[in-house]
Amino acid sequence: MPYWVVLHVVRGAYTCTFDDQEEPEIEREEKVEGNRRQVTARPGEVLMVPAGARHALTFDPGTTANGLHIHFGLYHDLDVFSVYRIPSVLAGEAARTAAPATSALTATLARQDNFSLEALAARHADAYRFLAEILAVSRRKPEPAHRLATLGRLQAALQLIEQRPAPLPSVAELAEHCSLSRNRFGELFKVALGMSPKQYIDQQRMRRAMSLLVHSDTSITDIAERLDFCDAYHFSKRFKALTGLSPRHYRAHVRRSLPDQ
Repeated sequence: MPYWVVLHVVRGAYTCTFDDQEEPEIEREEKVEGNRRQVTARPGEVLMVPAGARHALTFDPGTTANGLHIHFGLYHDLDVFSVYRIPSVLAGEAARTAAPATSALTATLARQDNFSLEALAARHADAYRFLAEILAVSRRKPEPAHRLATLGRLQAALQLIEQRPAPLPSVAELAEHCSLSRNRFGELFKVALGMSPKQYIDQQRMRRAMSLLVHSDTSITDIAERLDFCDAYHFSKRFKALTGLSPRHYRAHVRRSLPDQ
């Protein structure tokens, strides 16, 4: 999924099996079946699953956890966490500060008055407190100095994608919006966001689809139509190719394995 999954384990244990991930930041992983690895978070610890990571979550009977789907973006969509090496499991001293921040943010998001100005301020305050705690126990990756400057050149295109629900703009339209040739636009996009413009557009469609599947009861047919797929069959086929699950199974899996917020 295009969001980070964060789980603060209160009781029991959560295990995450990753497929083909980069080397972990901590020494808790058990290598299994070649490139696959597993991490387990136990009571008081926090499990961090990167956005886009192919993974499977399992948990012991009776396990309870505070859970989040979260994304912190700069220039509309640069994942802040992507420029840090985030530990897969926060344990020990790191967990003693990160776990309360996770629980506080989960509780804030679960409030019923989330549309008041006071609730909005509390939500932002708790979100940035959580972000600060995670970054404090992570290491900055070596990033080229011009990456943020490049993102600035692409800001008009990112804004256009964000503001247009459907159909999303074409690559040629985005390049023209930034006064760049299509080839140059593609080169800069790859440097700044680590993927081609087409891959990014597909990701945005899937992100919106995932949000609708988890947080609404909108039918799969209506989601396909809203996001400008040919029909529900093509949407389901594309969704499964990117996530490994059909839209119906994804909705059931996420709602079953994570708290509502």
